[in-house]
Amino acid sequence: MARSGSDNIRIKRRYLLWLGEAKGLSEASIDKAAAAIDRWIAFIGGADLRRFHTEKAVAFKCALERERTGASAVLSSASREAILRELRAFFLWLADQPGFRARIRHADAAWFTPDRRDARAAHRGQWRPHPSPEQIRAAILNMGEATIFDRRDRALMALLLLTGSRETAAMTLRLRHVDLANHCVQFDGRDVRTKFGKRFTTFFFPVGAEISAILAEWVRELRGDLLFGPDDPLFPRTEVRRGTNGGFEPAGLSPEPWRAPGSVTRIFKGAFLALGLPPFAPHSVRKTLTDLASAHCRTPEEFKAWSQNLGHDDVLTTFHSYGTLSPGRQRELIRAFSAEA
Repeated sequence: MARSGSDNIRIKRRYLLWLGEAKGLSEASIDKAAAAIDRWIAFIGGADLRRFHTEKAVAFKCALERERTGASAVLSSASREAILRELRAFFLWLADQPGFRARIRHADAAWFTPDRRDARAAHRGQWRPHPSPEQIRAAILNMGEATIFDRRDRALMALLLLTGSRETAAMTLRLRHVDLANHCVQFDGRDVRTKFGKRFTTFFFPVGAEISAILAEWVRELRGDLLFGPDDPLFPRTEVRRGTNGGFEPAGLSPEPWRAPGSVTRIFKGAFLALGLPPFAPHSVRKTLTDLASAHCRTPEEFKAWSQNLGHDDVLTTFHSYGTLSPGRQRELIRAFSAEA
């Protein structure tokens, strides 16, 4: 078992290195592949990866269907499909590796294909609750501004609404990426953690002058009062030091960005909870902005500009991933068509 365990670790490391250096995948994508492989190795009890049995693959898929996440929620179809997709790719690669070719065939990878119902469910656009523009604005304007930490958190919320930025991109922005004169943010994938390392410009969405003013005031505070330079983080993390009572307490801002998106999530959810609203996730703001498109866009060119502003190359991506209507709105529109007939 010790020998097979060390062999599994070595081959997994080779695969992850190949993903990064040969395929050019991001660290986040490599982490997902590693997590899927670790799931499989744990399921087979650390046995040698060369000892592939179709029965084990079938049992693994059944186990995924029964698996539950936090609060007893069943693992989603999208999550199951993503895990199986990573394992399918891994076994296709294994089938070409010395020492594995005689034991694993390319056809074996097909055993990690989800059933068609699961695959359709994983890729079907589904409406999920998300805040309205009015709710986000109310959450932002309700936030405190007494301390520098309050103002930072409020500015973060403002940026998310103004740009629809993903959490990891927002937390890695530098001051030089914000162009207040042109009301835009440069998401440069070379030093901002954008999806797939994309480089694009987002001009502030029309969500209210008071929201853009909050971000502008924060930028001016960083540059004028704290003397932050262009390469300093837009949202510096809290510096914690030991206080006089022996415990740890905030001691200002560190010229370093947050290390993980958990802080962004906590701030975003907390702003809604303070108003007695559901704890929406930061990513939900992209659905909110897609809904808002219907109030402003009338021509294909306008929809394209809106989609491009979210960092999408294809306008269909915007509406497939974020533009699903709620059942209530769907009913209203269909009834309106009937009334017009």
